Amino acid sequence: MPIDFPNSPTNGDSFTSNDKTWQFNGSSWALVAGTASLDNASVTAAKLAANAVTSEKIAAGAVTAAKLGNDIQLTPPDGSITTAKVAANAITQAKLAANVTGITLTTTANRSTDIPSPFTAQFIFLTDTNTLQRWSGSAWTNVLASPPGAPTALSATVLSTTSVLVAFTPGASAGASTTNYKYALSTDGGSAYGEATAVDPADFTSPITISGLTGGQTYHIKLKAVTDVGDSEFSSATSVAVPALPSAPTSLSATPGTTTVSIAFTPGANGGSAITNYQYATSTNGGSTYSSFTALNPADATSPIEITGLTEGTAYLVKLKAVHAFGAGAESAAVSVTTLVSFTVDYLVVAGGGSSGNGGIRSAGSGAGGLRSTVTATGGGCSLETALSILTGSNYAVQVGNGGAQGAQANGGNSVFSTITSLGGGAAGSGDGQPGANGGCGGGAWYNTSNQTVGQGTACQGYGGRNSSGAGEPHWAGGGGGGAGSGGGASTSGGSGVAVSITGSSVTYSTGGNANTWPSTFVNANGAANTGNGASGSAAGGSGIVILRYPNTRTITLGAGLTGSTTTVSSNKVTTITAGSGNVSWS
Repeated sequence: MPIDFPNSPTNGDSFTSNDKTWQFNGSSWALVAGTASLDNASVTAAKLAANAVTSEKIAAGAVTAAKLGNDIQLTPPDGSITTAKVAANAITQAKLAANVTGITLTTTANRSTDIPSPFTAQFIFLTDTNTLQRWSGSAWTNVLASPPGAPTALSATVLSTTSVLVAFTPGASAGASTTNYKYALSTDGGSAYGEATAVDPADFTSPITISGLTGGQTYHIKLKAVTDVGDSEFSSATSVAVPALPSAPTSLSATPGTTTVSIAFTPGANGGSAITNYQYATSTNGGSTYSSFTALNPADATSPIEITGLTEGTAYLVKLKAVHAFGAGAESAAVSVTTLVSFTVDYLVVAGGGSSGNGGIRSAGSGAGGLRSTVTATGGGCSLETALSILTGSNYAVQVGNGGAQGAQANGGNSVFSTITSLGGGAAGSGDGQPGANGGCGGGAWYNTSNQTVGQGTACQGYGGRNSSGAGEPHWAGGGGGGAGSGGGASTSGGSGVAVSITGSSVTYSTGGNANTWPSTFVNANGAANTGNGASGSAAGGSGIVILRYPNTRTITLGAGLTGSTTTVSSNKVTTITAGSGNVSWS
């Protein structure tokens, strides 16, 4: 029978008649399905008005794909299909259109477990690296990239006083290529950092170089990687102390040689790195210009240092620089020094003659002072000695030996020039039974001993005197004193001396003293001054002398305590020192 629908319905109005329900869709009434099951494929698009069947009109699960025709599609409301309603792995590429894929959320560690058999073109998103990947059929490849992880394991090594080398382990890649690194610096122990600065020129391989630093400063350094999709987070910091260049040495003082100079100094601050050597520069024009700084070779890092290869007799100004592993420091103030000149000096060094005791007619002659010389010496088998090498500006000891005092039975005093020493003559034997003393040229013999030699010396230092070996009363007869290179003479005669010419005229030095004999001969004569002669009988020995000959281009200075005079002889100067003890020097 006909159905009488309500007049003037509005969209969405429903009407029920004979257990069937219709709904007005805005232009016509459409039958609404009930709860009864439908035969498979009994509902088709041709049998339904557009939008006639909606999810609100269908009980949950009442309509399935098997009950719908191929041309029927249901569009569920948002959220009606969730993971809770879909079994794991229930949706596969085989059930989806060729141009439709799904995205699985997983992690790098769980990727193989969550997706044991990926299909070609399947997508995953790795939540631990923020990376989207696609299965190519043989491997997972990054589709979209994110900034990498922060660098780790930073360590810094000093390159110079203004730069360091920072090694590190790159952070985990998120698909984007690193194109550079940025660094940030802190000089307050990491409390505050400056702006991130890109390495210039760009460098994306460990280690990187950071330049423009300040020596003597400790830095904390952080790094971040730079990519086209953004920078990584900053790394943890590493710290490094950048050394400064050494400070200049101070308090320089110089001790010259002929071609060398020794310079003592106070080291400056090392800047944070151990001093390994010093450099020097010299000027010979009063400081108008200096040579290039030259490193000591072999290296020497301890005061004093020695500079070699200089010129004799030259005035220098010298500056120093300290050197450590990262460079040379500031130059010192200059110290002035004049190198020494070396020349040779000929010498005659005669010691004082010995004295004899107050033995009256029984006194022997005393021994002569020793004699050493570099000029012709005749008699006594003397040999020439080597001239001394002398440096200007240096002090050399001189001592003129005194003759033995009268009545004291004393040896003469030694005479000295630098390393050369002549021994004083020995004292004579006395009339009261005392023997003569050993000495430079020997003492006289003991008065009552037959043919005894006393105080034998070396060549040019003489021999001891002998007593008389004649008839009569030999124990009342003293022998003569020894001379340079010879024994004392028999009976009264002293040993002979040596003739030497160092001043231009020949003089005989170091003659032994004569003895007294009983009952007729009484000789009591002092040895001549500045000859080194021994005393005769009961008298004083002669004083010694020191004579020096050297080039006339040099000037000698006699120190306090010395008495002498200087003359010029041909191309030499001759200085005769007649008394005293002190130092001499040359310029």
